[in-house]
Amino acid sequence: MNLNKEKNFISAVVYLHDNEKEVKPFLGRVNKLLEENFEKYEIVCVNDFSADGTVRRVEEFCEENNVKSLTLITTGFFQGAESAMTAGVDMAIGDFVLEFDSPVLDYRPQIVMDVYRKSLEGNDIVFAVPQGVSRFTSRMFYRLFNAFSDMSYKIKTQRFSIISRRGINRVKSMGVKTVYRKAVYASCGLPVSEIPYKPSPDMKYADSQKTVKQDLALNSLILFTDIGYKISITLSLIMAFVLSLAGVYTVAVFLSANPVAGWTTTMLVVSLGFFGLFVLFAFALKYLSLILNLVFTRKQYVVESVRKITK
Repeated sequence: MNLNKEKNFISAVVYLHDNEKEVKPFLGRVNKLLEENFEKYEIVCVNDFSADGTVRRVEEFCEENNVKSLTLITTGFFQGAESAMTAGVDMAIGDFVLEFDSPVLDYRPQIVMDVYRKSLEGNDIVFAVPQGVSRFTSRMFYRLFNAFSDMSYKIKTQRFSIISRRGINRVKSMGVKTVYRKAVYASCGLPVSEIPYKPSPDMKYADSQKTVKQDLALNSLILFTDIGYKISITLSLIMAFVLSLAGVYTVAVFLSANPVAGWTTTMLVVSLGFFGLFVLFAFALKYLSLILNLVFTRKQYVVESVRKITK
């Protein structure tokens, strides 16, 4: 029995979508860890419109185990981890909030306490980062994202995170819709850190949202970086160079030969017109990005029900 339990109230927010096989073992490990190390804790499960027996498994877990507090949030329709987890974090009341995007693990439970202790050192957000397991597509995404964003913390593949109450309040005060929590946390201006770990060989992480995350990656590149604007500017400069060569060629033909009447004027007008068009596209894209930044700050998630299902 641990007589020196942590005094901080901690919340564990767990994202669930068709996880009936994994949810009970996961909740068992998390509940045991929190019970052994914290005087006050809660578990918030966010059921993102599961079509299997996930909800029933959560209910069974509460019936079979001693759980201090477990809240089950059910969304009105499938919304993906970002929006659903935002609902869970908004419901959580802890001084610190653990965010688990999946109940499928590749780490020992003790890593959770390592992340918590790292947060006590003054880090408002701490990520648990697996070493050497990122897919090629993930590595390419993070390289692009970090290269074209101005965030001091370079985001990486992570399995779960912890955020302090001050961090949650800061994110809420920013008034942003959490399209990509990792990027919002990294850009909130508070200390961010990470705990690297080597994945356990006998525990394999499974990602059930690959298609959703592919869409999320593209949206995040558009919203949180200036990659689109820089690509547009680069294309404009290339077109400016090409059209300048066309203009020089047009003048050279005019001076050295007898071009068809009106040919020189037409080529110059076309060259200048296309150059101006690409410049306008560049500025239009910049203005659209600014508008997106304003529009996407609106919050969104739809909750169907909230239940306390502990005994």
